[in-house]
Amino acid sequence: MANTETQKKNKNRDAIIETARHVFNKYGYDKTLMEHIAKAVGKGKSSIYYYFKSKEQIFQSVVLKEAVSFRHTIIDALRKTENPVDKIKVYVLTRMNIIKIYTNFHSALKNEKLRQIDFVQRLNVLYDKEEIRLFKDILEEGVKKHFFFVKNLDLAAMALIMAVKGIEDYVFRTDNIEEFTANIDQLLYLILHGVVIKE
Repeated sequence: MANTETQKKNKNRDAIIETARHVFNKYGYDKTLMEHIAKAVGKGKSSIYYYFKSKEQIFQSVVLKEAVSFRHTIIDALRKTENPVDKIKVYVLTRMNIIKIYTNFHSALKNEKLRQIDFVQRLNVLYDKEEIRLFKDILEEGVKKHFFFVKNLDLAAMALIMAVKGIEDYVFRTDNIEEFTANIDQLLYLILHGVVIKE
């Protein structure tokens, strides 16, 4: 009986999180009210407070759910790719294509106002570390397989991440994923090889 109650509670909680995702997408964090979430879920506001103490707590659950899905999507895409150069391409393309799906997670990473929230600050630190680790793994594999020559893996990983984030900001602002995708090979060539003529 207790197990059934827990399952029901978890199911209701998950339903609130999933619905709140769309509400936060529609209104943004600041303009979203508990009334909006309650109305979208089809419950009274007091019912929402039974599961979550505040709007911030709901937002935290939404962002964490999106962050986990975001990571799994990228990891799955990388696992299907053997060539380390292609892995960088797959990483960048996958990331660009799923930004618009996980908008709350993306806002938590990019929005300066949201970054004042404690859990968002912690999430940013964790995500940065995870991203550096991912890129370091790709680069290390590339060095072992003689695709790359890298003296400092940490520095190279950070440089690649900064380049990717710059591209991401542009794509997100211009909503120009098609143009970006068409030019991905040229962009990656510039990132990986630069513009200097090799003697």
